[in-house]
Amino acid sequence: MIPTKEETIEIINKYVKEKANLEHNLMVGYGMLGLAKYFKLPEPEQNKWFVAGCLHDIDIEEYGGEMKNHCVVGEELLRKEDIDEDIIKTIKSHNDILNIPRTTKIENALYSCDGLTGIIRAYVLLRPDKDIQQAKVKSITKKLKDKTFAQGVSREKIRVCEQTLNTPLNEFIEAVLNGIKENMKFN
Repeated sequence: MIPTKEETIEIINKYVKEKANLEHNLMVGYGMLGLAKYFKLPEPEQNKWFVAGCLHDIDIEEYGGEMKNHCVVGEELLRKEDIDEDIIKTIKSHNDILNIPRTTKIENALYSCDGLTGIIRAYVLLRPDKDIQQAKVKSITKKLKDKTFAQGVSREKIRVCEQTLNTPLNEFIEAVLNGIKENMKFN
């Protein structure tokens, strides 16, 4: 099953309780939606991209911090929710430790979008107004270049979008940022 946007949000809320974790999942979902629109995918495909992004860390509060368990525990939860096997494979592919080759556009997009949202979220939370609407591609790009900012985020994971998606980095950032801006507020 590929759930609707509303059903997807219900599912993620069932398993993810911490605000920061929930916001991360939603940001990746909306970032993926922005990318799907950028690639001019049909609406059912846009929804699939949102679902994969929104549920990508469904197990973030359950896998016990062991990366080898991340997405393995998630796979169990996703199967329990009867989520489509393609989406489960896409989600599992974002964890490098599992060594699942990323062969599709959606898998490559999720991989890079996941990291980029970490930069975007850190940037927005540091703004005095915490207003995502004021975030600009130029500012996010500058933070991406600053290796002391959000040090836990792999810049290579983000930049690989240029090869795997044949998309310039600034356009990738803009598409993800637009998807988030259209759908989220921070407080």
